[in-house]
Amino acid sequence: MVNLKKYKKVVILGGGISDEKKISDLTAKEVFNTLKKDYDVTLINVTNDCKKLIENLLKNKPNVVFNCLHGFFGEDGQIQSILNYLNLKYTHSGVMTSSILMNKEISKKIFSSFGVNSPKSLTLEKIKQEKFENPIIAKPVNGGSSNGLFKIKDKMGLNSFLEENKKNIDSYLFEEFIKGREITVGVLNNKVCGIMEIVFDSELYDYNNKYIKIAEHLINPNIPSHIRDKLHDISINVHKGTNCNCISRFDFRYDEEQDDVFLLEVNTQPGLTKNSLLPEMAKKDGVSFFELCEILIKNSICENF
Repeated sequence: MVNLKKYKKVVILGGGISDEKKISDLTAKEVFNTLKKDYDVTLINVTNDCKKLIENLLKNKPNVVFNCLHGFFGEDGQIQSILNYLNLKYTHSGVMTSSILMNKEISKKIFSSFGVNSPKSLTLEKIKQEKFENPIIAKPVNGGSSNGLFKIKDKMGLNSFLEENKKNIDSYLFEEFIKGREITVGVLNNKVCGIMEIVFDSELYDYNNKYIKIAEHLINPNIPSHIRDKLHDISINVHKGTNCNCISRFDFRYDEEQDDVFLLEVNTQPGLTKNSLLPEMAKKDGVSFFELCEILIKNSICENF
């Protein structure tokens, strides 16, 4: 049993420099308000002043850093590298795991090495030759919270997308659209804590469905037992195989016609806001938000290479 008394001084990192700053702030606020009664907590607003960040961390001398940063410089291995260098323990996954799973292009190759299906990748040259019998998805190679997610249905849509994003087109990944049901699997304490279906009116589970017009969340959805087992096994095998630390969330598409699931991405830093999916699954599994935070704290790491 881990003695949590040695983790009493906690620094929480919020804000950040990515386009997911608002989500980082929401997560940090939720964690701060939850821990402040039982822990000595300090909330640091992360900006692009790295020197100031390091000075604040050294000044506070925390027992553990609770990483609430999403996106660039939060879950891509960069902040983790700094915390390793400063010899500070932190929540969530380490450098290599964070960086490879944040990169959707690399992570798809990792999934394939595990024998896991994911949507087929397409080159831009190939797409330009497509007759568009099926839609195509465009999404940032590095990014989260479904920011910058586009569904391209025809040549007109493709031309419009290319024109609007011509300056940063190399930062996008293109893949086939998988029709079906949106399923997410939560892993906490290195065990599956829930399987959830996300039901929404629009064509894509995007930023709007996550944080504005909140989609319907169905825990333990009605799916065949062999599909449920497959979701469980893939999630645990990839979580452990990529060395995820304690927590992760897996986003799938379940195609009922093909009777198969396709892994879309792995989130090493799932949102911890009041509308976030993993805390909702954990609560249904009997784990309160406070207990969830303590699980992350006692599983904090500092990688010594």
